[in-house]
Amino acid sequence: MANVTRLDFRSRNRQQANIRPLPTKNLLGPGRDRRFLIPQYFADIDGLPVAFADEGEGPALIFIHGLAGNITHWVHVAPHFVKNHRVIAIDLPGHGESGRDVTRYGIDAFVEHVLKLMDILHIDRGIVIGHSMGGMVGMAFALNHPDRTQAAVLVNPAGIHPVAKPARVAGHLLLRRAILDRILPRIWKNVILANVFYSSNEHTSAFLRMVEETYSVDDVHDISLMMEVMRNDLLERNFVSILPKCSCPVGLIWGEKDRLVPARLLNQMAQRLRNVRVLEIPRCGHMPNIEQPERVIRFIEQLTSHL
Repeated sequence: MANVTRLDFRSRNRQQANIRPLPTKNLLGPGRDRRFLIPQYFADIDGLPVAFADEGEGPALIFIHGLAGNITHWVHVAPHFVKNHRVIAIDLPGHGESGRDVTRYGIDAFVEHVLKLMDILHIDRGIVIGHSMGGMVGMAFALNHPDRTQAAVLVNPAGIHPVAKPARVAGHLLLRRAILDRILPRIWKNVILANVFYSSNEHTSAFLRMVEETYSVDDVHDISLMMEVMRNDLLERNFVSILPKCSCPVGLIWGEKDRLVPARLLNQMAQRLRNVRVLEIPRCGHMPNIEQPERVIRFIEQLTSHL
């Protein structure tokens, strides 16, 4: 009976917050894995429609995708936890099916959208789980809102080392939409996607096929705009000196063969943290949540069992 009462309250709360189911056309949007079966919704956050998934009861797990990602990048991980947790996943502004507004693009802005979604859903504290750029959001969330963070799990997080000055200078010149709109469509498949995974399996093959079949040139141009607006975050911001101040438990996962965020730098970051659990996955690239999700699931299970 108590469970029914909680679910009834959640239903009433959704009505009050103008939360509505994601329409079919959005469920079938570009880059969206149709096998992701956790119910998805829209919520209005400061006037912007933000897509999210929500299911389950118990301690909250809040999944945050990386740059150019969406909710369904957690298709092989998040549903596993619905039985014992409340599972939330968010399409960050400008990503997936969430609204586009360049004033909402940035790590700190993303943090505030996660926080406001938690408020709308009446979630006091949660375990934030972020991949790549989503790991930066998770780190910033844990540091800025320690009272709302039970733990942080960072999967191949970006922002864990300073970018060398020559690369920063080049990045500020190149990460502009006029240039990226010409470059990205040419290198999207053979350069960027080709370096995401280390090995091939049914999960990675399905992911690459889905991206290739559903992304249009306009979708790639959206990514160009995102990268231009977030240029300073991507090139100038790192958490090397401040993450050790994080007061909550931290789980750090990375693929040994990540070509985008080197494993040696993640290992160095791990050594700077006090309350940390670490998993290096052999023969795995930048997206363990797709390439080796079983290892990610077991790690999160072990971490949450000790909280």
